[in-house]
Amino acid sequence: MNAPLLLRWLARTGGLASTLLLLAFLFGGGEQFRPTTSEAVSLLFFPAGLIAGFVYAWWRDGLGGLISVVSLAFFYIWHYARAGQFPSGPYFLLFAAPAFLHLAAALASHRGSNRNAPPAPSAGNPSPPHR
Repeated sequence: MNAPLLLRWLARTGGLASTLLLLAFLFGGGEQFRPTTSEAVSLLFFPAGLIAGFVYAWWRDGLGGLISVVSLAFFYIWHYARAGQFPSGPYFLLFAAPAFLHLAAALASHRGSNRNAPPAPSAGNPSPPHR
C-alpha cells in the first residue's frame, strides 16, 4: 500500500472515530443541553468545524484537513479571548489529529504526482513547439 493511501485511510478512520466520540459527548448525556452564545460560538469551531472538515476530507484531503485545522485554531483563539488562557490538556489536539493526517496525505499525494510528471523544460533545452 502506498503512503498517501495509507495516510488517507488512517485519517478517515481516525476522523470517523473522533466524530463518533465527539457526538457521543455532545448528545449522549442525559442532561439538558442549552449552550450560551459564547459556548455556541465555541461549539461552532469545535466540534462542528472540525467534523465538517473531516466530512469534506473524504473527497478532498487537503481542503478538508485545512478546514479542520483552521477551525481548531479559531477555537483556541476564541477560548483565549474569552478565558485569557488556552484550553488545557492535549485532548482537543488529539481529537483533531486526523486533520493533520489528512494534510499529510494530501502533501504525500501531491509529491507523488509531481514525481511522475515529465520534467519541466530548462532554459538550455526548450520544449518543441506544439502543433
